Amino acid sequence: EHDPAKAKQMIAQARENSAEALTELRDLVRGIHPPVLAERGLPDALRALALRMPVPVEEDIELPGRFDEPVETAVYFAVSELLTNAAKHAEPAKVWLDVLYVADESAGGDSRIRVTVTDDGKGGASLDAGSGLQGVQRRLAQFDGVLALSSPSGGPTMATLEVPAPLA
Repeated sequence: EHDPAKAKQMIAQARENSAEALTELRDLVRGIHPPVLAERGLPDALRALALRMPVPVEEDIELPGRFDEPVETAVYFAVSELLTNAAKHAEPAKVWLDVLYVADESAGGDSRIRVTVTDDGKGGASLDAGSGLQGVQRRLAQFDGVLALSSPSGGPTMATLEVPAPLA
């Protein structure tokens, strides 16, 4: 009942959670993308995001250049939501972030960014659970983007998004 060591651990965890929540809130209140996105582009911004996660994230990001700012911002915040959901709800040991550019060289082709976030957690995620995933779908739809989810009970969960994205 009265365990000072456990109390200290709980206080430390609460402080860490509060600091993370405050950082997220500041980003949201500003309503702007993080400076690293503007200064260094989507790949570095996504790597920085992965480093801030409380679970290990193995990333493979292959993008050939910059994209229109609204597209980069939408992809950044979508990935942020997907990584946060995985860490918070799936109880994974590890998360994988794969980002690649699919170029369509044909006339009128639809070049796009494809992002896959996979975790080895417990599964059971749903697009219609009233979660932040519905917000991700709405934001992506503004750019004719889509979000697909595979999350059988017991895992793994795989979320894939695609957004049309010609190079800027």
